[in-house]
Amino acid sequence: MMKNKIKIIAEIAQGFEGNSIYSELFVKAAAASGADAVKFQLVYADELATPDYKYYDLFKSLEMPEEVWQQISNIAIENKIALHLDIFGKKSIQLAEKIGVEAVKIHGTDIANKRLLNMVANTNIPQVILGAGGAFQNEIQVALDILKNKEVILLFGFQSYPTSNSDNHINRIKLARDIFSKTHPSLKIGFADHVNPETNIHLGLGAMAIGFGAEVLEKHLTLAKNMKMEDHESALNPDEFLEYVSFIHNCSSAIGFVNNDVDFGMSESEFGYRKMIRRHVVTIEPIYQGDVISSDNLALKRTSSIQALTDMSEVEGKIATKTISSNSPIEF
Repeated sequence: MMKNKIKIIAEIAQGFEGNSIYSELFVKAAAASGADAVKFQLVYADELATPDYKYYDLFKSLEMPEEVWQQISNIAIENKIALHLDIFGKKSIQLAEKIGVEAVKIHGTDIANKRLLNMVANTNIPQVILGAGGAFQNEIQVALDILKNKEVILLFGFQSYPTSNSDNHINRIKLARDIFSKTHPSLKIGFADHVNPETNIHLGLGAMAIGFGAEVLEKHLTLAKNMKMEDHESALNPDEFLEYVSFIHNCSSAIGFVNNDVDFGMSESEFGYRKMIRRHVVTIEPIYQGDVISSDNLALKRTSSIQALTDMSEVEGKIATKTISSNSPIEF
């Protein structure tokens, strides 16, 4: 039996802007919005770039002291929400491990960074989100092999400020499951949605992704769009994120569960429906004692009987032990 439980990650990325107060507010907003996890980029500029890089100073401005990250972890625990961190090198990995995060994310930029992948593989962090935006199949396979002892979520989707609808390629989710679950059967597939939140598709994409088999959704959260914080182009305000979470859970409940039994694992409610809609086996002409009953003698109709048969095959070929008048239900 397979049952769907969708994990929703509130993606902050660099939206906290190196501000500890913003960071704490983001954790609380994500928890209040019903997200299962909140994710920040744990940035140390020297892990990402050399000093001559044009965004080096931006990366530097995102750095926060270790005690601030510990406080963020504490607030996440208090608010009963998991803390996830993007990591980019040894220092960020060590801090993520030290403060006890549930999961780290390897950004798509590092999908082929074997040194980083091996460092993560040797931690006690249980879960790894592997960003697959812009990744080739062979790169994903190598990364999964390195992370074989981790619970891995392969996350599709990429940020294009915002990403155009046609660039989401949600059908890649099913293909990836078919390809990579052969060697990594416990693999989960996720989808990171970066669509323009002002369009009418901003709720539907996540629902479509879970319909294709995604078990994890990542969605950007901002404190207020009019603050124009980092990545606000594809982010939701807290009240909008609450609506998004409710919408996705409602869609998820409709997926239900299934098994390989003849009834597909049908619910009691559907069994009741089945019983209600099945018409009764009724004679369309008199059947006399000793006659062999065939489908030519029968039809399916609604009757007032509470013991009538509903399956013609149960009487076809049987011999009538008494005469049955026309338009009568055949009962057990």
